[in-house]
Order: sequence, then C-alpha cells, then structure tokens
Amino acid sequence: MPDMSREQLIDLVTREVLRALGGNPFEPEEDKSALPQILVIGCRDLLPKNMRNRYNPVGMDAYTCPQDIEHFEKVCITELSVLELADIALGRPTHPVQCAVISALLEGKEICLMESALPHRKLSAKASRGFFQLLEGYVRTLQRFGVSLVTAQSPIDKYVAHGAAGTDLPDGVITEAVARDIALKKSDAVLYFRRGTVFTPSARDVFLHAGKTIETV
Repeated sequence: MPDMSREQLIDLVTREVLRALGGNPFEPEEDKSALPQILVIGCRDLLPKNMRNRYNPVGMDAYTCPQDIEHFEKVCITELSVLELADIALGRPTHPVQCAVISALLEGKEICLMESALPHRKLSAKASRGFFQLLEGYVRTLQRFGVSLVTAQSPIDKYVAHGAAGTDLPDGVITEAVARDIALKKSDAVLYFRRGTVFTPSARDVFLHAGKTIETV
C-alpha cells in the first residue's frame, strides 16, 4: 500500500465502515426530478416510505403563490399546528400553509393528512373532552372536504397490533346503545373492530359526534 497521509487514512477507514453498515453519504442523492412532485407540509421524513419512493417530495419553499399548486400531483400534510388546522377547516387563508391547502382544495388536488399531523390524538385520554372534540370536528370537516386521513400503520401492522387472535375486539352488530357504551368506555380517538362488524346508521352517528374514528381489522 502506498504511503498515505493521516487525512487519507481516516477518509478510507470512514468509507469502509459506512460501506459495511450499508450507507454512504458520499454517494449523490437519488435523482427524483422525473417523478411527480408532491408538496409536503411538515417534515418530509414523516412521509410513508412508499410515498417517498413514488414521488418527488418538496417543501413549502416551493410554494410562493396560489398558482403554484397546479404544479403538484398532491399535497401531503405531516405536521400541522392547531391554528393551521382550525384556519383550514374554516377556510381562512391567513398564512402560506393555510393558503396552500385551501388552494389545493379549490383546484381539486388530492390532499393526504397524516396521523403525525394530529398530535392531539395522543392526548385523548387526558385532554379536555370539549376541546378534543372541537379539534376532531375540524378533522371531520377536512374529511368532508375530501381530505384523506392516512395512518402510518399498514393493514398488516394494524392486524398484528389490534386484530390478532386473542385480542378482545367488538364484533357482530353495533347498535346505537352499544356504540354509546363503547364511546363512553374508550378514551382512544381510533376504535378498532373485527372485520365484518356491522354498524347501524345511528351507531355511526354516535361515534361521529363522540369524535371517534372506526377502523376494522
């Protein structure tokens, strides 16, 4: 081996260690310029892996005016403040984030709202019931506008976590009375039921007004 300086030796060792660990920051970033562009509101690392692979995610620095929204395939929201959530639900384009989402709604763009953008749901057990329901009301308003709520868990992950054999989940026919009982006993924002469970219309209304989201696994 030819004589090497201290810096060259350190560089060589670093590259070999990174190669052994399966990563190499010296390699150029993957070129995604040919992929459809999506506008990400919040941290791009919070996007599901399949979205990061299929699209070219860009941040809010790529949005300067309402007309820019035409350039994006869809809008993905990974982080959102309470003020931003309320403003969007009420149609108030007061700041760039609110303006971008409202512009996307007006242009008929697909909008995905990630669970990571709703941190209040993690506090459902101890939050003020009235305030929690107010925030969930804003979420339901966005869903009525056509915004899709995207969970970070895959169907398989959901089954393993909530629906595996031995897990005590409600099933059968859920009537209004049963729904009221469940809504009172469960503090979680998302309620899980066994696949095939039937909900009467009045039962769905109970869960809706209680700020509960229904998931079957």
